[in-house]
Parts: sequence; structure tokens; C-alpha cells
Amino acid sequence: MSRTTQALEHEVAAIIALRSGPQGPRVLREIDAHFGRIMRLIAPRIRHFTRVYGLVDMADDAEQVCAIGVHRAICDYDPARALFTTFVNWQLRCELQALRHRVRLDSRDSAKRVGARTVSLDAMMGEGDVSLGFEIEDEDASARVEAETSARIAQRSLDEMLDAYEAMMRERAEKERARAVLRSRQTMPGTVHPADIDAFERDLAMERAIVTRYVFADNDKARFDPDHPLDREKQRQISRRVLRNIRARIDGAAA
Repeated sequence: MSRTTQALEHEVAAIIALRSGPQGPRVLREIDAHFGRIMRLIAPRIRHFTRVYGLVDMADDAEQVCAIGVHRAICDYDPARALFTTFVNWQLRCELQALRHRVRLDSRDSAKRVGARTVSLDAMMGEGDVSLGFEIEDEDASARVEAETSARIAQRSLDEMLDAYEAMMRERAEKERARAVLRSRQTMPGTVHPADIDAFERDLAMERAIVTRYVFADNDKARFDPDHPLDREKQRQISRRVLRNIRARIDGAAA
């Protein structure tokens, strides 16, 4: 019996003994350590079988299925019937052959009869193609696109309504200021002082920001800006007043 065979028997016996007792984190760590040593001991034969079955280009997958085979061999191993080094070989061959049948479809007799062969998905790509020929479907993509599209349409609609509201307010304010100026005779008839216009535009911009936040907030608490100079109640009043005016304008246009 070679030293590798003896070492395999020792590691497998240790795992079987640990599994037969109470399980805990420390025991599981010891089992993992013994299993790692088994994988290192049989690594040369795994590489050999990988070459034999023509799976060198997917050595990582071959190693993973071999690890599954080792787990199964340990579970089913009977020391009275054979040595582990012999028993595990059959498990490794079985797993690698199954992997080959899954990825090398042209190796089957039915494929050989019709001349079928396995090709890479990248073979469907042309020289100028930059995207993959095959991609995993994202089941949530449609829902996310619809939600994003809906949000953008809502934002655009609100912007258009606010633009119309601001245009109406500008026209109304200009008329009121023009009448006030005519009464006071402080400037030429029909003109407005530039400082008044700037202040009015600032008020409209502030109202737009308040209303936009109020409409698109994720929850009631987020509707109001805690750092805004105006308190929550004032922000709420502005939002309701602007939205009420927009609704009245829409209803009037529909009528």
C-alpha cells in the first residue's frame, strides 16, 4: 500500500468518524480540512482524468464535479469491500463522463450518426459584433423599464403643467404690477422694475422645486425639505395651491 493510499484511508476514516458524532462549527471545520487534504492527494489523478475525457478547456468545472464525486465516494465508502483509492476512481470517472455528455454533445453515438458537433455560442457573432450572442434573461428588466418610463413621463408631464402655471402667474403678475405702476406714476406706463421681475422669478423657481419634491417623494416624510427656509406647513400650502391651480386650468381646458 503506497503512502498516498494510506493517507487517503486515514483522511476518509477521520471524516467518517467525525460525521458519526455530534456536529458543530469546530467539527465542520475539521471535516473541511480533511476533505481539502483528500483533494490535494488526488489532484494529480483529477488532472489526468480531465485530459483523458477531453475537458482541459474547462478544468475548473471538471474539478468541481470531481469534488462532488469525492463527497459521494466518502458517503458510500465501505472499507471492507475496497480501498478508497480504487472506489473514488469510479466516482471521478462517472462525474467527468457526465460532464462531458452535457457539454460535448457531439461525442454521443446519435450525434456522430448525423454529423452533429458542439460549437461555441460566440461562433454566432460576426466580426463587427460587440455584444454576446447569448445572455441570461433578466426577469425584472421589463418591470424596471416600465417603472422608469412611467416616472419619466410623469416628470415630463409635471414640468409641462408647471411651465403653463408659471406662464399664467407671470402674465397675471405683470398685469397687476402694470396697474400699480400706472396708479403710482413711478415709472413709464406698461413697464415693470427689473428687481421686481427677478424676485418673482425666484419665487416661481422655489415653488417649482417645492411642488416637484412634494409630488415625487417616496413617502410623506420626504415630501418636505427640512433645510428649506419655509416650514413644512408653508411648503404644504404652496404645493396644494399650485396643484389646485393646475387642476383648475386642466379642467377649464377640458371643458
